[in-house]
Amino acid sequence: MRTGSCLCGQVRFEITRELTPIQACHAKRCRKATGGAFAPEAGVGLAGFRWISGEELVVQYEAPLLEAPPAYRRAFCRVCGSAAPLVYPEIGGVGIPPGALDDETGLELSRHAFVDQKAAWFPIEDELPQFPMRPPRGVHE
Repeated sequence: MRTGSCLCGQVRFEITRELTPIQACHAKRCRKATGGAFAPEAGVGLAGFRWISGEELVVQYEAPLLEAPPAYRRAFCRVCGSAAPLVYPEIGGVGIPPGALDDETGLELSRHAFVDQKAAWFPIEDELPQFPMRPPRGVHE
């Protein structure tokens, strides 16, 4: 079991199943949302996720659709602004920001997505798979 929380500690959650490996998303919207070179995200099925406290403090932002579904969404704590898990009921999963986990032991970066939009100032120097846009579902090499 893993636990996680936001910066102020009011949003807390637990994960009881194995997380997917971490994806680094280099899409422009993900970079803007994080202020960094990429947005890291792991995932878990709904059955492996539970809010411990502060679910009512989690706010979701959905950006206007650019080309085709799905829309870009992110979740954050309305008190401290830090990233929070994002529940995707339509696919039965939860996107987990790995930096919100209390213990990150054993997690690994597995791939880079949307590298066609990556920041010019950030070189990708590892040998992990790179996808120009969204990777095919289920591909975590």
